[in-house]
Amino acid sequence: MPSYNARIIPSSNIPNAPIREHCSAHHSQITTIGRNKGQQVRIGRYAPDGVTLEDYALYTVIDLHNQEPDIVFLGFREPESKNHDLRDRLGLSGADTFRGKIDSQVPNPTHTDAKAEEYSELVERLTDNGRHGGLIAIAPHGGDIERHTDEQAERVGKQLSSKCVSVWLCKGFKQGGCAFDRWHITSTDISEESFPKLKTVIGRHFEYAVAFHGWSEDSICIGGSAAPALKLEIKTTVEKAISGSGIVVATSDEGTCPEAFNGDDPKNIVNRLGASGIQLEQSKEARASFGIQIADAVADVLGPRIKVCTAPVFEGSSAPACIFKSLGYSALAILLGRAPSITCEIKRLLFRIRNCRKGNTDPCIEL
Repeated sequence: MPSYNARIIPSSNIPNAPIREHCSAHHSQITTIGRNKGQQVRIGRYAPDGVTLEDYALYTVIDLHNQEPDIVFLGFREPESKNHDLRDRLGLSGADTFRGKIDSQVPNPTHTDAKAEEYSELVERLTDNGRHGGLIAIAPHGGDIERHTDEQAERVGKQLSSKCVSVWLCKGFKQGGCAFDRWHITSTDISEESFPKLKTVIGRHFEYAVAFHGWSEDSICIGGSAAPALKLEIKTTVEKAISGSGIVVATSDEGTCPEAFNGDDPKNIVNRLGASGIQLEQSKEARASFGIQIADAVADVLGPRIKVCTAPVFEGSSAPACIFKSLGYSALAILLGRAPSITCEIKRLLFRIRNCRKGNTDPCIEL
């Protein structure tokens, strides 16, 4: 992947609300590797030999500057001696300038999950039939970044597999711990230009999107752009699923969730993916002990709202058999046509007629 070497200067004065995940790059130099403002890059720190990368982490290019092309300003919070942003993200012992590498690659495109864990990498996964528009379940911070969240997104996909829902997630790992420090990118910063699989679905405009997250609080907050009534229904269902746990569940509309975690920003990736976005911030205990139950509760609420008509799976038949079947299916379709509420069954019968000879093995063709 395209990259360039840089002089990296830690700075607590980067414009546009600098945080530990932000950097500022030269306005034209960053474009030489196919990246731009608002997108993610890997920033690596060279060892004294100037060849080996000792550490690296993901950053969002939050600002562009007009200083020397090879300079990159790296965000951190003062004092570093207290916040340890540079230490935790890149293993730095102070805020001195250092030599590094700016890399356009964000997720590793080839690693299996096992390889990603072995080599402390980040991978991106997508389950999608290229057509579904009802629901996408996501976990941007799966793997060891916010543990068990990827399992929850996958669980929703499994529970609603008959509706062919989509699932997008990332899994990040780091040997020895601190995967969060290396791979976490705030949900309002995530750019589809940096995540190739995400880019294939960002324009789908799903009816619903649900994002599973973890946080350091000891409760669960249900936020997002979705209507308050929907968030309240999910809250009630989750409370039943974890009954007796003592974990408090609240919605962002109740005023008890920290504002920064409300998930209602239009730039939040869950709200960009779905017309109704739902974000679950969950404690470590909630994810570790009740992750599947919480995912099932979400699926129970959203499942009935996903109106999808899918094609039947059946084996192909001979030409003579298809003639007789077609006559029977046609007659049945005419009878069913008198009942508007079963339009899907009519579509399924007509699909059988059209594909009688070859059959169908794909349960996710939407009609």
